[in-house]
Amino acid sequence: MWPFKKKVHKVRSFPISIYNLGDQVDNITDLVELTASEYLVMNRNFKNQHIYKVPPVKFIDKSWNMMIGTVNGQIYKLSPYLELSNKQEANKIAIDTLSFCTGKLGKPTEQRTGLFIWDTIDGDVILQTADAADGFAINLFITSNAARNFTRI
Repeated sequence: MWPFKKKVHKVRSFPISIYNLGDQVDNITDLVELTASEYLVMNRNFKNQHIYKVPPVKFIDKSWNMMIGTVNGQIYKLSPYLELSNKQEANKIAIDTLSFCTGKLGKPTEQRTGLFIWDTIDGDVILQTADAADGFAINLFITSNAARNFTRI
């Protein structure tokens, strides 16, 4: 039996606006940490983990909502997301986002309906589309491979 490894693209993930994996957040203003009730929904997985909402960011010519995850003050996850009520608009933005990611990262490492994954040299990028309570959701998760070394809680 041959051992097969996932193909890791020889590119780094990309920043979203001013946010980049590995950056420190001590000089970033306008961070709003999740409330205790929001943390009940968005569980903390790591020691010294904090999740912040940041002001909307411009990405692929749209204004996206954004959250970032940090451990010890260092960004390990970027999470821009959109919630749309119009399916036609959601499909166009999803296709534009897929095209952007493919242009930056190449062909997805893995894909299935509504989910595209790219393994990069610094982590992974996941594009997820889904039906939401009030319409349609487009989520992008850019996660650092540094998370493998964080202390779990």
